[in-house]
Amino acid sequence: MKIAWNSTPDLSYLPLLMAIDDLKSQGYNISAAQLTSSDLVFQSLAGNQVQFTADTLAIGALAASKGAPIKVIGTRNADLVTWVTLKDNTDCTKLDGKPVGIYSQTSGYTLLMNLYFKANCPDIKPTLVTIPDSPLRAKAIVSGEIEGSTLGLPDAITIDKASPGKLAITYFGQDMPGLADDYVFTNADTIKDHGSIVTAFLEAQLKAIRSLYQDPTQIAGLVAKYLPESGDVSDIATQFIDKQLWYANGGLASDGLQKTLEAFDIPTTRDQVLDDSPMKAALAAIGQSDATKY
Repeated sequence: MKIAWNSTPDLSYLPLLMAIDDLKSQGYNISAAQLTSSDLVFQSLAGNQVQFTADTLAIGALAASKGAPIKVIGTRNADLVTWVTLKDNTDCTKLDGKPVGIYSQTSGYTLLMNLYFKANCPDIKPTLVTIPDSPLRAKAIVSGEIEGSTLGLPDAITIDKASPGKLAITYFGQDMPGLADDYVFTNADTIKDHGSIVTAFLEAQLKAIRSLYQDPTQIAGLVAKYLPESGDVSDIATQFIDKQLWYANGGLASDGLQKTLEAFDIPTTRDQVLDDSPMKAALAAIGQSDATKY
């Protein structure tokens, strides 16, 4: 079994990395690999060259809509997207015509930003500046080159710590819960031929998540073990625990997946992209947790 992703893992991947180790200790042959893009990861998943991945919903759901045997089986983390500006620009009605940084026109982060503007300042049209690198967008906000941008929560916390008192951070997960959750995917053949391994993987992930809520003090040591290049992520870890950004019960019982498909106008249905039978089997085996709602 192989799990692949398109970038260097960060704190959001920690329960998955713990789960891989757990499965290895049980005698399963499972490994992780980093590929060059989400497109390549999902092509490999559809062709069964890899058996698991964790990513945003859009690419996997679009592939499923075209007949790829890709299935959502769980979540990696809840919404991590934030809207970051200098404090003087907290009111988005001030941003008409002003430069705002985006990853790309079609990214999920940009779609969320558009929904935020539609809800809070529908007549405002900022000038979009494409900067496909989160740390560079963060620096551009502080330097005044752009007035704001969507950033992942870890990047937002990092830049806020480096420039104390300068930034206003709006966490989209409060007003638009579930719209930017990240998911765990497999393919139909893996579920069919190795269903017990899929369930075991989800069980191991859920047990890891629950252990982190039970004892957050262990996160620093686990980060040093699994994510040694991350450095001190204590502030970020606190946010993961306080905002309940890992789902202790798998996350699939929420309406986030359906709302995301609708909000991003992805041409597929929840039933077409989701197979929740392995998660139901995992929860039947280990029970529900009260650490999080979903």
